[in-house]
Amino acid sequence: MKRYTVAASWVVLGVALAAALLCLPTLPNRIPIHWNAAGEIDGWGGRLTALLLPAVGLGLNLLFALLPKIDPRRKNYAWFDTAYGAFRLIFALFWLGLVLFTLVSAYRPAALTGRLLLAAVGALFCGLGACMPRFAPNYFVGIRTPWTLDSETVWRRTHLLGGRIWFFGGLVWMPAGLLLPSSFLLPALAALIVLLAIVPCAASYLYWRRDGGKSD
Repeated sequence: MKRYTVAASWVVLGVALAAALLCLPTLPNRIPIHWNAAGEIDGWGGRLTALLLPAVGLGLNLLFALLPKIDPRRKNYAWFDTAYGAFRLIFALFWLGLVLFTLVSAYRPAALTGRLLLAAVGALFCGLGACMPRFAPNYFVGIRTPWTLDSETVWRRTHLLGGRIWFFGGLVWMPAGLLLPSSFLLPALAALIVLLAIVPCAASYLYWRRDGGKSD
């Protein structure tokens, strides 16, 4: 399964690059690169920015391919290779959506609202949350705190909790990103990010203390 999802991630990002190359000759000199909380364009870049986005996505996917080779716990990747491949594919699909959204907005700036990007971020959180409980201890992917890295039991419990929080947090955020008033949007996003980051990290310490601070 892993080899199919990994291959699919390269294909998806290749499609993103091909779309950018195909559109490049006809793109306007300025293309949108940033949207404010109201979903309106408030930042512009040059035409070549359209190539930068897929190039960054391909570079990150290459990095994801190299991480298991340099991780001191690289043997553990065999235990979650399917989840890791799914993680790479989910990221690639999100990046393809970002590239296509930018290209459509370049031709018709008023056709799409930046709120769609916020909803897509929620979908990304859902996908990562679904993968998270299957991650085995490693130094690059997942919730890496001193306590999860010290104990496989704490790692497992933390990622089960974290996966649920990320999945349901993303599920809530998808409609919220589209519907919340602009004045509430950034505080709500900041609160969600704090929830996704702080709660699992704090839980990992509490799990570790509950086990008496013992390493596995």
